[in-house]
Amino acid sequence: MTTIARIKAACLRHLPTQYLVPIALLLAVSFGALFALLFHLTSVQDRMEREREIEVVRNSVDHAKQRAEFDIADYAKWDDAVIHLVLRFDPVWAGDNLGPYLGREQGNDYVLVFDGADRPLYAYHRGQLRGDFDVTRELGPAFADSLALARERAASAEPVVTGYTKVGSAVYVYSVASVRPLTGKVALPSGRTTLMAIVRRVDGPFFHELSRDPSSPPLHMTHEPHAGELNVPIRTEAGQAIANLAWKPNVPGTALRKGIWPAFLGAVLLSLLIAGLILQRGRKALEALRLSESRAKHHAQHDLLTGLPNRRALHEQLQVQIDCNADATLLYLDLDGFKETNDVYGHGAGDELLRAAASRLHDILPEDCVLARVGGDEFAIVAPGPAAGKQLAKNVLKAFSAPFTVGRFRVSLGVSVGIATNSAPCDADELVRRADAAMYVAKSQGKHCFELYCPEIDAGRDVRRELEQDLQAAIERDEIQVVYQPIVAAGSQETLCVEALARWDHPRHGPIDPERFIPLAEESGLIVPLGHAVLARACRDAREWGVNLAVNLSPAQFWDRRLATAIEQVLQETGFPAERLELEITEGYLLRRPEAAARVLARLKSVGVRIALDDFGTGFASVGYLQRLGFDSIKIDRSFVAEAVTSPKAADLARAIVGIGNALHLPVTAEGVETLEQAALMTSAGCVRLQGWLFGRPVSCSEASSLIETKLKLAG
Repeated sequence: MTTIARIKAACLRHLPTQYLVPIALLLAVSFGALFALLFHLTSVQDRMEREREIEVVRNSVDHAKQRAEFDIADYAKWDDAVIHLVLRFDPVWAGDNLGPYLGREQGNDYVLVFDGADRPLYAYHRGQLRGDFDVTRELGPAFADSLALARERAASAEPVVTGYTKVGSAVYVYSVASVRPLTGKVALPSGRTTLMAIVRRVDGPFFHELSRDPSSPPLHMTHEPHAGELNVPIRTEAGQAIANLAWKPNVPGTALRKGIWPAFLGAVLLSLLIAGLILQRGRKALEALRLSESRAKHHAQHDLLTGLPNRRALHEQLQVQIDCNADATLLYLDLDGFKETNDVYGHGAGDELLRAAASRLHDILPEDCVLARVGGDEFAIVAPGPAAGKQLAKNVLKAFSAPFTVGRFRVSLGVSVGIATNSAPCDADELVRRADAAMYVAKSQGKHCFELYCPEIDAGRDVRRELEQDLQAAIERDEIQVVYQPIVAAGSQETLCVEALARWDHPRHGPIDPERFIPLAEESGLIVPLGHAVLARACRDAREWGVNLAVNLSPAQFWDRRLATAIEQVLQETGFPAERLELEITEGYLLRRPEAAARVLARLKSVGVRIALDDFGTGFASVGYLQRLGFDSIKIDRSFVAEAVTSPKAADLARAIVGIGNALHLPVTAEGVETLEQAALMTSAGCVRLQGWLFGRPVSCSEASSLIETKLKLAG
């Protein structure tokens, strides 16, 4: 008994018969599909090669005509040609200028000049001048017809006729053009059209020139198609096929298939042997371990809350695809606003929200994608192939456009998506890092959007990380500077308050724009120590000025539970009066959690400070919220001030906002005042305080102190 027969017999003894047919079918279908795919791909390769060769030969046929047209155009459109061929025929000039170049140099068999009656004035044929020349007999009717067609086109913009003609078994390519001047120095006589023509036989030298193109196959001319050959017809100007350029096609796919076939059969046999051995040895062990392994693997690789694969399963899935050299796309998702929702509605509602988000994501994903929960409010999607990322991300954003229902509340969540592929070789950890980096870029660009990973992101993160470290060091060394901008009384323009603004002069990069380092501080968690440093510095500087001090609070500072205690500590350490401190808060982030915001504001007011609602009009604060939250003043956003001068509607809207403030007994400050016209308009609207470059730009502590002392002396 042979080795194969013994293995087969052993497999039949140890393998239950119900598994034989499915395994046989699986192997047959798998290898059948693989063979079909191989056959299809190699056939497609042959077809593409045929199409390429046909296109190359067609281009060569056209190129031969274009070359003839190019050669004749230079000589037919020439003042000297008009003088020596049309106005008076000069055979010596023709012999010196036409035959040597167009004939010997360019390889044309014929160089001809015809008078108005199609009689040859000059006939050059392979180095000899001909006296007797019958056009139709020697060059065929297609060429004779082209003479008449060239005369018809003589007055047109394209007076050249190019084509192929056949005489007996000989095929020629020709070009006919009317002789005409190049400049206005010579004029053609009326009624006389002299033609010039060049003719070249399509023969061995012609094919040799075509074959110089490495992409061109070896060509020969036939008058009837032959089996096993490809051909491109050579046609006259009228479209009649007169011969064929033929060649034996190259079949790289067939050659590849023949080369792979023995290895393919060997792989089939080897797979059958290996499958039999594995099934023989693994049957009993697999049955014993299947249940316990399934349970353990499920718990080890799935998230208990959502039932989705966890981070470990995600890494394994990615690594398997990468090890198999398969293309993979990873989408990394972070829920925007989940932490705030979790804080407001509690962890139970947060868990329900996560399950709802997982369900919504699962509903939109194709079957070949894998969804995993990889962190608190982070999910990941593994998709096959590099092209699915953008469309999947768009579907995810669309899925999160509708609010979620959590108990009796409706909660809106955004989602930031980072996309990365393994087009650049990497392992699973690196792919996750790239997608995570792209996700943070999307979050920094306004959230609820997606971003594709590119190497520049890493460079940007390195710069950002370095800048973040430098900012932390600057805060620790008390290197953050504070400048002050005056806020004046609308009538007397007396300085009533100064607004403290943070500035950072980097030792290498120079001044860093607040629009850059403030968001960096918020995202990195440095905003709380930064805000504390600015508040402490401002309170020390402004203690003796006798005017109020305005300081902005960021969202992270406002929701910090230690905020009120930290402010009390700063006031005690600096000796700054609490009643002179104004904290400016933007309305947008208060309205998301009005009940919690009211508690924070009440705690701040218990310290004795004043609360101003900043950028009023840009959010959705209602009159009810203004009364409920207990502000001391409001500030009109600079956009209303800028437009009020040029837009009557904007001016009416500014007056309405001031009217609301006055009705609620809330003093109104207009910010962004840059012109006297704006100042007059906002004063007449009822604003009691004005702020802007018209009254002073942000200045250092010493400059602010001098300005305030000077104004106090003048007022005294």
